[in-house]
Amino acid sequence: MLAELLSLAEIRDIIVSERMKVYEASFNFDLNNAPDYSYFFNIINFIPQRDNIKITLQDENERIFEVSSSKTEGEEEYKTFLKNTLDDETINVKLRIDKKVEENHFSIYSYDEFVKDILMLSIEQVMIAFSGLLSQVSTFLVFDVYSPMTMFATKTMFFVPYRSQITNSEFNRKQRMESCKEASYFYNFDTYEVLPDDFKITINYESNPLTELFQKITMLLSISFIAASSSINGRQLKGIINGQRTMEYCCDINNIQDNKVLYRIYNWIYTDGSPIDKAIIARNVISLHCKYVSITEIDDKVMASIQSNYNLYLKDNVKDYLELKNKVAEFISDIVSKTGEYATSLLDKFKSNLIAIFGFIFSVILANVVSNQPLNNLFTREITVLVECVLAGSFVYLFICYFQSRYEIEKVYESYEQLKLNYKDILTEDDLLETFGNDEGLNKMKKTISKSEKLYLGVWIVFLIAALLIVEYLSSNPTYQVIGKELDLFMQNIKRCFNFIKENRTC
Repeated sequence: MLAELLSLAEIRDIIVSERMKVYEASFNFDLNNAPDYSYFFNIINFIPQRDNIKITLQDENERIFEVSSSKTEGEEEYKTFLKNTLDDETINVKLRIDKKVEENHFSIYSYDEFVKDILMLSIEQVMIAFSGLLSQVSTFLVFDVYSPMTMFATKTMFFVPYRSQITNSEFNRKQRMESCKEASYFYNFDTYEVLPDDFKITINYESNPLTELFQKITMLLSISFIAASSSINGRQLKGIINGQRTMEYCCDINNIQDNKVLYRIYNWIYTDGSPIDKAIIARNVISLHCKYVSITEIDDKVMASIQSNYNLYLKDNVKDYLELKNKVAEFISDIVSKTGEYATSLLDKFKSNLIAIFGFIFSVILANVVSNQPLNNLFTREITVLVECVLAGSFVYLFICYFQSRYEIEKVYESYEQLKLNYKDILTEDDLLETFGNDEGLNKMKKTISKSEKLYLGVWIVFLIAALLIVEYLSSNPTYQVIGKELDLFMQNIKRCFNFIKENRTC
């Protein structure tokens, strides 16, 4: 580590700063604590050859001695410089490293100072700074960090401790840039030659000071390349999305909030397939969805709708997606309506059965009125049995109606599930949930039908039991008495049999 090499001598007042392409350090030492020439020689040898280092020593009389990677004065010259310096003088040392990109590698000597400088820049300055580095590579860039840090990475940039092994990134940055230029027009692309993927963190660590900044830039660039045209002007990002309606947006780049859906849409557009076709579909959906909300507030439903539209496009079934959803919604409404009708049909059948029973009883009463039989003996044994048979038939009819209703409702449920299955290959899972309302309408109808069936069955059964009790009460020869007599006679016969068997055993 460079900081460790610097601390090997008795130095003081050390000041370190690091910008994107320059590392600087300054410190002092007293003549009597002057380090050996090897101290500076080791520092120069530690710096990779791609970077240029220059160490300048100056005494209080402004005499200068320089050591650099390109021109190194010898040890004898260094000793002569010290010899001509007064004993009580302080020597000031300035160290400057000009950093360069070479073979996809770039140096960071003080990670904390580097990050501190990055965070002091505006978002535009940060994009320009990284653009200057990434423009020198076609695939990825490795930041070799010569100070303690925890690794983190994006799709194209790897911040790793010095000498760490890095596997080449499979992301084709050059091809992605060409696709972005083909499908959208970002006015500032020549100035900010960066992609959302350059700042999309794939490996991170807790409390990374660059996380929030990288997320903002990722979102900012994602919006830019989703739009048909966009530009950054000062603190504002302005753009136009041409879809089924033309939508203009304006975002404050410093206050923009993270929304991972935007990067997902951007990445979907420019990954596989035709980016132009996919961009048109995405802009159509976004332009409709963002009629009343900001583009920064779009959610997963928009992503699902975009993918569903694209699935229809790939299947050569190019119909209006909203019309499709409306048809599905109408069919669902019909299904839910039918289930309600089947449930109320149980009540209709109960009413019909009730009318039939009362009609039968009325006809019996009417027949007795026109006959010579007195009304006080209306429910004779024969009529009682006949009415009770009608009530028993009504009970059987009750169960037939119930099972018929259940069968019809189950068939409706099956058609509902079949409808979802038919659209499974066209709509995404998220879009199915949205289109079918997460089955909330059906589940609500199921609960309503269940309550209705229980109510209708209860009323029907209570009515039959009450009718049976009333008939028995009004009957001149109730069935329960006949049954009681028959049971009593049966028990007497059994008792006689037991007595007969007992007497024969005794004999």
